[in-house]
Amino acid sequence: MKLLQTTFNSEFESTIKNWADDIKRNNFKALFHIYIPYDIEGAREHSDLIRNILLRELPGASIVGCSASGEIFDGHIQDEDIIVTAMIFEDATSRVEAVAVYKRKEKGSSERLSFLRSIPELKAIEILTSAPYQKFEDEIRIIDMLPEDVEVFGGFAVGDDKHAPFVFANDAPDSSDGSVVVFYCGKNLNIQTDRLMGWKAIGYPLKVTKSENDVVYEIENKPAYDIYKHYLHIKNNESFFYDALEFPCEVQIGNETTYIRHAKSVNPDGSIVMSSAIPQGSSIRLTYGDPRMIVEHTRKNSLQIRDFAPEVVSIINCLGRKLFWSEKKDIEISVISKHLQTTGFSALGEIMRYKGKTVLNNLSIVTVAMREGNAVKQVKFDEEKTENDIDFPMTARLALFINTISEELIEKNNQLNDMLYKASHDALTGVLNRGAIERIIYDHYEKNISSDEACNWHLIMFDIDNFKKINDCYGHTKGDNILKTLSRILSEYINTIPDAKAGRWGGEEFMLLISGHTDQEIEEIAENILNKIKNGFDEEIPVTISVGTTRYIPNENVKDTIDRADALLYKAKKSGKAKVCSDF
Repeated sequence: MKLLQTTFNSEFESTIKNWADDIKRNNFKALFHIYIPYDIEGAREHSDLIRNILLRELPGASIVGCSASGEIFDGHIQDEDIIVTAMIFEDATSRVEAVAVYKRKEKGSSERLSFLRSIPELKAIEILTSAPYQKFEDEIRIIDMLPEDVEVFGGFAVGDDKHAPFVFANDAPDSSDGSVVVFYCGKNLNIQTDRLMGWKAIGYPLKVTKSENDVVYEIENKPAYDIYKHYLHIKNNESFFYDALEFPCEVQIGNETTYIRHAKSVNPDGSIVMSSAIPQGSSIRLTYGDPRMIVEHTRKNSLQIRDFAPEVVSIINCLGRKLFWSEKKDIEISVISKHLQTTGFSALGEIMRYKGKTVLNNLSIVTVAMREGNAVKQVKFDEEKTENDIDFPMTARLALFINTISEELIEKNNQLNDMLYKASHDALTGVLNRGAIERIIYDHYEKNISSDEACNWHLIMFDIDNFKKINDCYGHTKGDNILKTLSRILSEYINTIPDAKAGRWGGEEFMLLISGHTDQEIEEIAENILNKIKNGFDEEIPVTISVGTTRYIPNENVKDTIDRADALLYKAKKSGKAKVCSDF
């Protein structure tokens, strides 16, 4: 397997004829990639002309391409020329087929999956796309039903408001909302993909308070554009896309799911169109290239490629990553290109399958190492020289400083939050402790003393019936487990009640403050708590509670309200237990 490259120049036709003679003479197979700078004049016309020449000289060749930025040629990233590369497959068992998906008759999911599974010796699928993200994601769901050892990689075509992105394959017309794929097959064909990241979150997490699909309306209840205006002084003009691309967002959903997305444009209302959907309620942080991570990822990737011993490496670089390095844009790919034949381009999004799931990456580098047959010769990489060769620009060093300061501040803030949590929450049950719930009751009264709200609040106090007997008969471990289970049941329920707070008052006693409800609603809530706890224990020990509830009386001392709730609780215990007593 080998790689041939040329630019689209005055010698192009003669160059292709020479390639064609060699390919046909040796009965090789060829796959052509055409990378066209997205903003070049007559980009689509150039695409048609180049493909006509290739198909005339090599009718059996497969051709794919797209609008691009930062085309890799002779080991360097350049932006001016149209780059044409030929991957030459020399092994008799290797096969490649390029397909314009948008030209095929639409099939059902099961039919498309059956087709993919029927391809013999399928090793990898390359995707070049200009489709909307949702359309792309629908196709990926089907591909991900294939065995995990099928590699998937590719990129999103580049475009902007003035130049629509486009993709093409063979002699099909180009498309600005479709995908083209290449199927790589062969018994002796070996393909390995990897990804380089390196974007580090800076600053504090911010909440996405309003969003719909790929439009983020509000962050921290303010127009989304404010974070770029306030923190980065990025103006809402024709340069916004490129300026914001250097500061993408790390999106956090739950505890584990994290990915990078970048801003594309600003709407008149201050909302931002992102590269793909960001869920409402998720947390985001601005990010910047972390030189330490970039160096480490580059080193690890180089060693993996070295061990694989490829003949050709395809690189899908991110446009935002290229902008980050500015005039040093070759700095990462040069580590690989010094020793191996490389091709590729800078995309708006990089596609790679990882652990059986294909995802759209942003601001990464995807490397695709290929060879036919067994590994023959490993390339030598000088690890120390690789790190020394990366001379960080001043902006990168500034980012390193900001990252370090941010990490230290966030660590201190987390420590403070942890201390505050422990100071206000019961260690065993996780609910508020006596001091915290009592303070909330008094604070609520003080803050609302001059309003109607000061009089419209209730206390519900309860404790576990016969809890001392449970501890004596079954042990304190059992008693502790009952307290924890009860607290979970209580917390789940009060989280559904507006303006309700609950805490452990002491021992087996609990206190609730609820404001803005009627006497009837409070009695219903108290009965619900009693029943939920009674029915919430799936064990041989019956667990019941006695409950007292009262309303604050205007102008009385708050302590009197607390004492009255306690007295009503005592009354419930004296009159048979497992019941609610109130003075309404």
